[in-house]
Amino acid sequence: MIRMTLPLLTACVLLACSSPNPDAGKTEALKRAVQQAHKLFEMTQADSMANASFYSLHQMGGTGIHYLVASLPDRDVIECYEEGKPKGPWCVVVRNGPGDMDITIEGYGAQTDSPVVSRVARLGEPKRF
Repeated sequence: MIRMTLPLLTACVLLACSSPNPDAGKTEALKRAVQQAHKLFEMTQADSMANASFYSLHQMGGTGIHYLVASLPDRDVIECYEEGKPKGPWCVVVRNGPGDMDITIEGYGAQTDSPVVSRVARLGEPKRF
């Protein structure tokens, strides 16, 4: 009986002492948010409705962040979406470039000095209807 209790007790102590990373869930949510944003921008290449939505917002003075926020089906855990630079932790940032038809999407975690994840999406050419 003691032989079986000792390994079980050791396992319980080890599990209790190891503290999981509290930001792990948010990091995964941040990566999903950046991936979702990347997909929305990439859709402007093939989806005529996405293309028309993006460029009609652009013609009215909107930017990539306006299109993104208007197109998101849900925001999951990440609530911060900004243009240019993060306003706080756990933020998705959108900026133009590196090319004329590119949008850079970055996800910032607890530290806002460098992104946890970064993707570049290629925009579709504006379509005339």
